Amino acid sequence: MRTEAAAMLQTLLSFLERIFVFVAGASMILMMLLTTFDLLARKFLNYSIPSLYELTEDYLMVGLVFLTLSYVYSVGGHVRVTLFEKHIPPRIDALWRMAHQLMALALFALIAWKGWEAAVEAYAFNEMSNSLLAYPLAPALMLVPIGSAMLCLRILQSLLNGSMPQEADGVPTPD
Repeated sequence: MRTEAAAMLQTLLSFLERIFVFVAGASMILMMLLTTFDLLARKFLNYSIPSLYELTEDYLMVGLVFLTLSYVYSVGGHVRVTLFEKHIPPRIDALWRMAHQLMALALFALIAWKGWEAAVEAYAFNEMSNSLLAYPLAPALMLVPIGSAMLCLRILQSLLNGSMPQEADGVPTPD
């Protein structure tokens, strides 16, 4: 029964991660296209897209960063300092890695909680951006707790399985 639940959690997380990575990739492509178009329009037409920088900063960048956290963790792609790992005894290394996972879980649980509070508050007060377009900020702020909660689930899964994702070799591919 426990392995069935673990397999279902793995399937669900992998499915959601695929969607999130697709959305983050679309954000990156859109960011690239909009920025390129804005640069060309500024140089050749003497026209700049209003509020493009703010929109990129508030929505596209947030989506790119937070929607990919869980996937990057699952493939072992986050930055690590491995200079002294070969000198640490395996038992201490296992405890050290578990401590790191617990600290990461606590940090991202706090980010998810506070991010949720900020998103709900922004929605309740109909918080708008300071840009010329004055678009709502609540949807962008909601990406922070969603991505952080997904990462917390991956870390919990890793702790319960007693393993930690290995370093990625080359370019990782989705499950």
